[in-house]
Amino acid sequence: MTDTLLPIIRQFHEAASDEQRARLLLAVSDAVLMKYREVFEGACRRAAFENGLRFIDVRRAAWHAVRGPDGRHKNPLFEEAREDFAALAGTEGGAP
Repeated sequence: MTDTLLPIIRQFHEAASDEQRARLLLAVSDAVLMKYREVFEGACRRAAFENGLRFIDVRRAAWHAVRGPDGRHKNPLFEEAREDFAALAGTEGGAP
Protein backbone atom coordinates (compact mmCIF):
# COMPACT_ATOMS: atom_id res chain seq x y z
CA MET A 1 0.00 0.00 0.00
CA THR A 2 1.37 3.39 -1.02
CA ASP A 3 1.21 6.38 1.33
CA THR A 4 -0.22 9.22 -0.74
CA LEU A 5 -0.36 11.87 1.98
CA LEU A 6 1.79 14.91 1.47
CA PRO A 7 4.64 14.93 4.02
CA ILE A 8 3.34 18.09 5.75
CA ILE A 9 -0.11 16.53 6.16
CA ARG A 10 1.43 13.33 7.56
CA GLN A 11 3.52 15.44 9.97
CA PHE A 12 0.43 17.38 11.02
CA HIS A 13 -1.48 14.17 11.77
CA GLU A 14 1.48 12.82 13.75
CA ALA A 15 2.27 16.03 15.66
CA ALA A 16 2.51 15.41 19.39
CA SER A 17 1.72 18.93 20.57
CA ASP A 18 -0.12 22.11 19.68
CA GLU A 19 3.26 23.83 19.32
CA GLN A 20 4.26 21.35 16.60
CA ARG A 21 0.89 21.72 14.88
CA ALA A 22 1.22 25.53 15.02
CA ARG A 23 4.68 25.40 13.43
CA LEU A 24 3.35 23.25 10.61
CA LEU A 25 0.39 25.56 9.99
CA LEU A 26 2.76 28.52 9.83
CA ALA A 27 4.95 26.67 7.31
CA VAL A 28 2.31 25.16 5.02
CA SER A 29 1.93 26.97 1.71
CA ASP A 30 -1.29 28.77 0.88
CA ALA A 31 -1.81 26.47 -2.13
CA VAL A 32 -1.60 23.31 0.01
CA LEU A 33 -3.75 24.78 2.78
CA MET A 34 -6.36 25.91 0.25
CA LYS A 35 -6.52 22.49 -1.39
CA TYR A 36 -6.45 20.45 1.83
CA ARG A 37 -8.10 22.93 4.21
CA GLU A 38 -10.75 20.43 5.30
CA VAL A 39 -8.08 17.82 6.07
CA PHE A 40 -6.18 20.27 8.27
CA GLU A 41 -9.41 21.43 9.94
CA GLY A 42 -10.42 17.83 10.64
CA ALA A 43 -7.05 17.12 12.21
CA CYS A 44 -7.38 20.27 14.34
CA ARG A 45 -10.81 19.15 15.53
CA ARG A 46 -9.57 15.65 16.40
CA ALA A 47 -6.71 17.17 18.41
CA ALA A 48 -9.02 19.78 20.02
CA PHE A 49 -6.66 22.43 18.58
CA GLU A 50 -9.05 25.39 18.54
CA ASN A 51 -6.25 27.90 17.95
CA GLY A 52 -5.39 26.03 14.76
CA LEU A 53 -8.97 26.28 13.51
CA ARG A 54 -8.97 30.02 14.22
CA PHE A 55 -5.64 30.46 12.44
CA ILE A 56 -6.91 28.62 9.37
CA ASP A 57 -9.92 30.95 9.39
CA VAL A 58 -7.61 33.98 9.51
CA ARG A 59 -5.47 32.65 6.66
CA ARG A 60 -8.57 31.91 4.65
CA ALA A 61 -9.83 35.47 5.18
CA ALA A 62 -6.41 36.80 4.20
CA TRP A 63 -6.55 34.96 0.86
CA HIS A 64 -9.66 36.93 -0.04
CA ALA A 65 -8.75 40.28 1.50
CA VAL A 66 -8.16 43.38 -0.58
CA ARG A 67 -4.59 44.62 -0.43
CA GLY A 68 -3.15 48.08 -0.49
CA PRO A 69 -1.09 49.56 -3.31
CA ASP A 70 2.07 48.09 -1.74
CA GLY A 71 0.62 44.56 -1.86
CA ARG A 72 0.20 44.30 1.89
CA HIS A 73 -3.03 43.67 3.71
CA LYS A 74 -4.90 46.82 4.58
CA ASN A 75 -6.11 45.30 7.84
CA PRO A 76 -3.27 44.96 10.40
CA LEU A 77 -5.23 42.24 12.22
CA PHE A 78 -3.93 39.63 9.74
CA GLU A 79 -0.31 40.27 10.75
CA GLU A 80 -1.25 40.52 14.43
CA ALA A 81 -2.98 37.12 14.24
CA ARG A 82 0.06 35.60 12.51
CA GLU A 83 2.38 37.05 15.20
CA ASP A 84 0.17 35.68 17.99
CA PHE A 85 0.14 32.26 16.36
CA ALA A 86 3.92 32.37 15.88
CA ALA A 87 4.24 33.00 19.63
CA LEU A 88 2.14 29.87 20.28
CA ALA A 89 4.48 27.96 17.97
CA GLY A 90 7.52 29.30 19.80
CA THR A 91 8.76 31.07 16.65
CA GLU A 92 8.11 34.72 17.53
CA GLY A 93 11.50 35.86 16.28
CA GLY A 94 11.35 34.02 12.96
CA ALA A 95 12.37 30.46 12.10
CA PRO A 96 12.09 27.77 14.79
